[in-house]
Amino acid sequence: MNSPSVYVHIPFCKARCGYCAFSSCTDMSLTEDYFAKLFAETDYYADRSVPVYTVYIGGGTPSSVPTEYLDALFDRLRRNFDLSRVREITVECNPESADDKLFECLVRNGVNRLSFGLQSVNDATLRRIGRLHTYRRFCEALQRARSFGFCNVNADIIIGLPETHADFIRSVREAAALPLTHLSMYALELHPGTPLFEQSGGVDFFDGDEQADMYDEAVAVLARQGFERYEISNFCKEGNECKHNLNYWREGRYFAFGASASGFVGNARYVNPRSVKEYMTTSVSQMHSFERQVIDPNEEANEFVMLGLRLEQGISGSEFAARYGEDFWRFFLTADKLRADGFLIADGDRIKVPSDKFYVINSILAELWKSQ
Repeated sequence: MNSPSVYVHIPFCKARCGYCAFSSCTDMSLTEDYFAKLFAETDYYADRSVPVYTVYIGGGTPSSVPTEYLDALFDRLRRNFDLSRVREITVECNPESADDKLFECLVRNGVNRLSFGLQSVNDATLRRIGRLHTYRRFCEALQRARSFGFCNVNADIIIGLPETHADFIRSVREAAALPLTHLSMYALELHPGTPLFEQSGGVDFFDGDEQADMYDEAVAVLARQGFERYEISNFCKEGNECKHNLNYWREGRYFAFGASASGFVGNARYVNPRSVKEYMTTSVSQMHSFERQVIDPNEEANEFVMLGLRLEQGISGSEFAARYGEDFWRFFLTADKLRADGFLIADGDRIKVPSDKFYVINSILAELWKSQ
């Protein structure tokens, strides 16, 4: 196996956001038992035979748990995996729980990338969606993180929140002017059972055409501020792409630990039990077979293209042929028509979706799959 990544899910949050459908938990009394199971899981699947490429600690809100748990987690990872040549270690943070004690912990554990949940610069919007921070608190946390030497910092922004088009563009403009190296911009998804779903009656706050216009406008704003789009939802200053996520999009391999975590090791994908309590009561020996799917070469070829075409640079035709033993244009029988209609580009060895077609990539991929 080439150098894999490691993902660890920490589900705890001080409060649950109005749109959240992730595996999260506000019962902090479960923290000690959860980490005990997490450590047992990493012990069971320890593999020091290959160096780890990247580590990503996500959630939930990793910054919401006491730092002694984070110290213990990093100690366990160093014991069970070869982190001597790790290229990137990211930890997700929320502004209200990012303090000096947290930053000191992350520095001593070699973390070199932070990802903050900003979502909007508009305080009224933040209150409406159940966020605990204000925009001012975010700026203070960012400034403090930089004082500790964290220069590679991402912020998340959401398209389609219950605010105006102008409010959203203001968020993009202000975030782009901050000392950030990376911005992730995701479309709001309304899930049954969440407060925002109930507020909206399950209807998006903006229709598809409006969201597409907002996206295109945001892309232009970010480009003017030096943020290159390298994936549909991700933008960075030159050289600051998220290495961990690129490993996903390039069909790399990765271990994943914790409730709801999904991994890809060898030829199998797996998903851990979703709920915290179910995760904690599932035996470690059964963990990665809880929801396991062996991926055959044909399925992997489809995944390689599905993920790779999300990237601005697309996929390599020669790499596809080397991996799967067939020419891309013959493997996907509808590919030539999509190229003729302007939905795919052949640029030397690269096969791409045109930049102005990114927002309809799901339709493009659906056409590709028709031939499978």
